[in-house]
Amino acid sequence: MAAIDLMEKTTVVDAGTDLAKAISAASKEPNILHFGVTNNGVYAGLVDDRVLRDFTGPSSTKVGKLTAHPKTVSPRTSDEDVMAAFLNGDDKVLPVIDDGKILGVVTRWGALSSMVASNAVKGKKISKYMTRKLVSITEETTISQARKTFKENNLFRVPVLDKQSRMTGVISTYDLAVKVSPHTAGAARQSTFEPTLLERIGKEPITSIMSTNVASVTQNDSLSNALKQMIERRVMGLVITEEGKPIGMLAAKDVMRACLMEKPAPIQIVGLKEDETMLKQSLFDECNTFLAKWNKTIDLAPEDSLTLHVKSKVEGKKKRFEVKSRLTIEGNVFSSRTPPNVDEHKQNWDLHLAVRESLQELAKIIKKYAELKKKRAMSREEE
Repeated sequence: MAAIDLMEKTTVVDAGTDLAKAISAASKEPNILHFGVTNNGVYAGLVDDRVLRDFTGPSSTKVGKLTAHPKTVSPRTSDEDVMAAFLNGDDKVLPVIDDGKILGVVTRWGALSSMVASNAVKGKKISKYMTRKLVSITEETTISQARKTFKENNLFRVPVLDKQSRMTGVISTYDLAVKVSPHTAGAARQSTFEPTLLERIGKEPITSIMSTNVASVTQNDSLSNALKQMIERRVMGLVITEEGKPIGMLAAKDVMRACLMEKPAPIQIVGLKEDETMLKQSLFDECNTFLAKWNKTIDLAPEDSLTLHVKSKVEGKKKRFEVKSRLTIEGNVFSSRTPPNVDEHKQNWDLHLAVRESLQELAKIIKKYAELKKKRAMSREEE
């Protein structure tokens, strides 16, 4: 299954469009807001409720000033690569781009739909994959305070509790984007002592915009049931409850990890045809050499895995090979493909060469990850 099979339509607006007008045109879909932005007909970026989470300016702002640049996929990107893209970032939607034009988007639940027939989630319990660190707010919390909570904790969804700690609703970045952002056009202050419209809205209780129809499950429910709920209700996360009280969250990314990262062996080679299986051991050796080298840099854990997907095509009396490598590290999924451009690899008839090229591309990605991790560690030490 490819991105084109998972793709959904998105509203496309010009970079000079007012934010309020763009939101009005795009907010016909429940639980998510997104629209593509073009400049002279060429894709220039995307705006979604994740982008608007921290935005407090006037709704007359031109959308070209707000565009984010999430990872993009092509119509031919595989479903596994789509999930890997979601796992390696905070993007809620991935634009599908072809020849500089946006064709649509893949949402997180769109990516989840490719897993319905998969055995990867069967027999698994939510308790193993849920996040138990729960951030919540009370019914007395104001819209302004809720926005601050989202920003400080990098969240998109928070349960709302009453005085007995029972859940009465959920507030999301979608609620802030659709129910608040379009109404901030009158942000100009009338006098020194008069609050702006944005300030007045910010003081309203969160109960005025929260969603009360909450999708929830228990920690003993199956992961397959959670997957079904997310797809049917078109939500990117479920609240885990116990006796009416929230105890954790299960995000779409948690389900993706369960599907992509539960592997019975640290090295897997798939896609070999019957007459190619004799090469399997030598390919294992290539992979072991690769892991041994990088284990000194990234400290691979027992649950981390390297998978090679081999695809061959007969041309005349020869075979051309394409290999996709995927490595999981600390909950992240990194992947590379060779040949990246068939025209540059017309003579790639050697499977071992194809594997080495794929692993070399993967090494470049891992090196960047290791360097970024080191910089973050140094920054924490300086603090």
